[in-house]
Amino acid sequence: MSTPPAPSAPSSAPPAAVRPGAAWWRVARWFLGVLLVGVVVVELVEGRQDLARAVRAVSDPHWGSLMLAVVVDLASMVAYAVMQRRLLLGAGAPARGAGRRAVTSLAFTAHSLSVTLPGGPVFSTALNFRRMTAMGASGPAASWVIAVSGFLSAAALAALGAVAGLATGARGDGSHLLVAVGVVVVVLVAARVVRRQPAVVARRRALRRRAAAGLAELRERRPRVGAAAGAAHSLAARLASVRVGPATWAWAGGGALLNWLLDALALALVCRAVGLDDLSVLHLLLAYTAAMAAASFPVVPAGLGVVDAALVVGLVAAGATTGEALAADVLYRVVSLGVVGGAGWVLWGVHRVHERRGAASGAGATREALGGVGGED
Repeated sequence: MSTPPAPSAPSSAPPAAVRPGAAWWRVARWFLGVLLVGVVVVELVEGRQDLARAVRAVSDPHWGSLMLAVVVDLASMVAYAVMQRRLLLGAGAPARGAGRRAVTSLAFTAHSLSVTLPGGPVFSTALNFRRMTAMGASGPAASWVIAVSGFLSAAALAALGAVAGLATGARGDGSHLLVAVGVVVVVLVAARVVRRQPAVVARRRALRRRAAAGLAELRERRPRVGAAAGAAHSLAARLASVRVGPATWAWAGGGALLNWLLDALALALVCRAVGLDDLSVLHLLLAYTAAMAAASFPVVPAGLGVVDAALVVGLVAAGATTGEALAADVLYRVVSLGVVGGAGWVLWGVHRVHERRGAASGAGATREALGGVGGED
C-alpha cells in the first residue's frame, strides 16, 4: 500500500514587500520623460527657423575671421602662461626650470584638464603643483602661484565686467566703483608702509617668538596636535615669506587681463565669421564676461549648457538673432574647446611621452652602471 506524500512545510520567508511609492515613482518617471521629450519637440518645431539659420551660418562661415579667431584664442593662453611664469620667477623658481616653453605647455595642459574633465579643477591644480615643483619651485611657492593666478584671473574678469556694465549704462554709479578701488589702493599702500616701521617689525618678531614658545609647549603636552600645528605654522610662514616686486605684479596682472581680452576678441571674430558685424563692442564684452562668470561654477565639464545659455542670451540682448547667437556660440565652443582644449591634450601626450623616454633612459643608464660594477668585481 502506497503512503500519501507528506505535506510540504509552509515557507517561512515573508512575501517581498512592495514599497508604496515605487509604482508612483515609475509613473512619474515616465511622465517626466514624455514631458521632456514633448518640450524638446515643441522647441525644435517653434525654433526651426532659428536652427536652420544657425546651421547655415555654421556650415558656411567667413573662414578668414574664423582662422584669425583660432590664432587669437591660442594667444590668450600664451598670455595666461606669461602671468604664471612671472609669478613663478618672482616666487623664486629658477629661470632655466621655469622656461617659456615649459610654462606655456603647462598652461595649455592644465586648462584642458580643467575644462574637459569631470572635477577638472582638482586635476588641473594637482598637475600645476606637480609640474611647478618639478620646475624648481618650492611647495609653498607653487601653492602660492596657483592661488594668486586664480585670484588675478578672477579679478581681471570682474574688472572687465564692471567696466563693460558701467559703459553700457547698467544701473550703478561709476564714482562708487572708483572710490572703492581708491580705498583698496590706499589700504594696500598704507599696509606696505606700516609693516616696514621699526616698531611694527619688533612687534612681529615678538609675536613670532611667542608663537614658537606656544608650539613647543603644545608639542610637550600633546605631541600629535603639536606636530600638526607646527606643520601648519611652518607652511603658513613659508607662504608668507614669498615676496614679489611691483614689476612682477604688473606683468602678472597685465597677463591676466590680456588673457580675457584676447579670448573676448576671439568671440568677436567668431561673431564676425557668422555675419554679426554690427554688434556693439561693449555689449559683446558684457555678454562674454557674463558667460565666463557662469563658467566659474563647474557643474558640468566645460560648463556645457550653462555657459552656452548665458552666451546666447547675452548675444541676443546685444542685438543678434537667436539663430546668429546659436551659430556664434557653436563656433566659439569649437575654437575654445576643440582647438585650444585639443592643443592642451596634445601637449599633455607629448609631455607623457618625454617623461616615459626619460624614465626608460634613466633605468637603462642605471642598469649599465650596475653591470659595470658587477664586471669589475
